[in-house]
Amino acid sequence: MPKCLDQDLPCQNHTYSNFDRTAQAELRNAPYASQIVNESAFCTMLAIDSALQLDAITYKDFLKGLRGKNGLYHLWIDYDNCDEHETHTMLGVYVGKGMAESRILAHIKEKWPDEQLLYVGFYECPNRIAKYLEQLFLDIYKFHLNTNENPGTESLFAVWDYDRYFHGTELHSVNNLSKIESLDDLDQVHG
Repeated sequence: MPKCLDQDLPCQNHTYSNFDRTAQAELRNAPYASQIVNESAFCTMLAIDSALQLDAITYKDFLKGLRGKNGLYHLWIDYDNCDEHETHTMLGVYVGKGMAESRILAHIKEKWPDEQLLYVGFYECPNRIAKYLEQLFLDIYKFHLNTNENPGTESLFAVWDYDRYFHGTELHSVNNLSKIESLDDLDQVHG
């Protein structure tokens, strides 16, 4: 029996039925939760600890793609992986809205422990939609780092494949990538 079934990990065909049902009933062209958390155009891993950063590249370089963008973002931690299905299950610990780059940098300063890897997902949308989506996530899911207006009780999981988990969407757009000898350097960060 695969580890994911034995431990009841949501590594395959995870559903977000409460979120999707509500959003579809209340919005004209509502995105599905899976589109937001598993398929967003932006996601990246950030090594906050300077000992884990790669040469002159810092975690801030991986957030440059968010500059000037407004929408909904999630902060994730690594929850577990499934070798059988080659997926990584992520646990959502924060959901927020607004100008993502500055908000995420503020959260790192105020809330994030240096030694823990941080994963970021971002869904670009107008501010009014971001406010709605944020509150819907807060109403359904519990987030460890959201302390206000978070009555949700379910855990929010994302399920990412190997490339999304290890390389994200921003690896090739980071400045000074020539200083990284190979993508294997990133695997060392994951230890």
